[in-house]
Amino acid sequence: MELRSLDYFCTLKRTALNENYLVHILELDGSEDNTFQRFHGTSVRASIRRAEKNGLTFEINNSISGLKAFYSLYTDLRTRLGLPFLSYNFFNSIYTNLIKDDRILIPLVKYRNKVVAAGLILKFKDTFYLEYTASDNSRLSLYPNHKLFWEIIKIAIKDKAKYVDFGRTEVNNNSLITFKEKWNTKRRQLKYWRIGSQPETASMNGKGKSFFLKINKHLPKSLLKLQGEILYKYKG
Repeated sequence: MELRSLDYFCTLKRTALNENYLVHILELDGSEDNTFQRFHGTSVRASIRRAEKNGLTFEINNSISGLKAFYSLYTDLRTRLGLPFLSYNFFNSIYTNLIKDDRILIPLVKYRNKVVAAGLILKFKDTFYLEYTASDNSRLSLYPNHKLFWEIIKIAIKDKAKYVDFGRTEVNNNSLITFKEKWNTKRRQLKYWRIGSQPETASMNGKGKSFFLKINKHLPKSLLKLQGEILYKYKG
């Protein structure tokens, strides 16, 4: 069994603490202008402006077609990285259960009417969660991710949200940590308490993952899908 927390301290016996992940949270103050000015000048603000000049468009498509557009980019991204991916049924189940309560958004960024970035955004209480995002690798020079993130942040501000959660990051993923922190996010340690298991170190995790990725980057999407079905064990 596994417990996940930012602040909770587990006192149960035979528990192992995993602190190999961080979470980055952007605090909102209700003003688009103030929020924008706190982003890094060249890495974020300039990139958002470039995305606008490149003619990218944004829309919310909370329909099955939007979900499928997101899933297509998501599986392409995972395949490119050599990572197994969750099944479509997993995302469809999330969509079906949350859309009726207005707790989900499916944002799409398009270039010349083609989807180049998409996300599955969860809403709970005063927080927007950038749970899953993906983009077209061949269009990264257009800055679709910056367009996607900024538009979601603007929606969160309009909805009177207080926070935007940029999701978890491995502690040794310096490039992703740097990217998130240039959006003026604050890092917090994410704690995983595993009951009845040995603690997992960052070095152990890194070595195993490196070997895993080397093999997976040569595998077709169909085998990565099969890996995902075995590893994630989602029954639908």
